[in-house]
Amino acid sequence: MRILYWIISIPLAILIAIFAVSNRALVTLSLWPLPYEIDMPLFLPIMVALLIGLGIGLTYEWFVHGKHRRAVKRMDSELRRLRPDETGSDISNDHKVISQQKAS
Repeated sequence: MRILYWIISIPLAILIAIFAVSNRALVTLSLWPLPYEIDMPLFLPIMVALLIGLGIGLTYEWFVHGKHRRAVKRMDSELRRLRPDETGSDISNDHKVISQQKAS
């Protein structure tokens, strides 16, 4: 999984750097009802808009999946409450089963 992360993120970082270098022309950003104008490179407002959209999307998904996270946490605590004697003994049981399989 870590290799997949690097396979995707390195080319994406290279593409973002190429985009930023090739769009260095200054544009004037006018904040319409206000009397302000800001000159900045073209890539900057585009990147800021993408990051704001990413943040809004991640926040929305976090809130939507919150009920699922709570349900999983509740089920996990209930499972631990119902089976307290089996915590940590799975590893030793696995070793016993493997030893028995090797013996036969």
